[in-house]
Amino acid sequence: MSAQDYIKDLDSSRKKALNILRKAIFDLYPDIEETMGYKMPTYLYKGQTLCAMASQKNYMALYIMPYDLLDNFAEELKGFDCGKSCIRFESLERGKIDILIQILEFVGPNYSNSKFFGKMNPKR
Repeated sequence: MSAQDYIKDLDSSRKKALNILRKAIFDLYPDIEETMGYKMPTYLYKGQTLCAMASQKNYMALYIMPYDLLDNFAEELKGFDCGKSCIRFESLERGKIDILIQILEFVGPNYSNSKFFGKMNPKR
């Protein structure tokens, strides 16, 4: 299954939200590699797992794999339901997508500052 297949089988609101995220990822990183690691669309940046996204039963999520870099967005993520590496959301209105794009924009160029640099490999 490809990432496109994963998204195409979702209901229309989830399909729209994850396609917005997917487009943002490719806009920011045109050469990023899209795989299906972790049984969800996963994105490799310069050979390292940068992020993944998923549609779960009760929410959608963006997973930032060098999750220690999320500490830089503690204030912006107030009001979000967050786990160690995931940012959960039920919908993707303009304010939320803007914050997620800011995070994605920050993580790529700062990946080498993560304690996980060189240690995050995709499970295929």
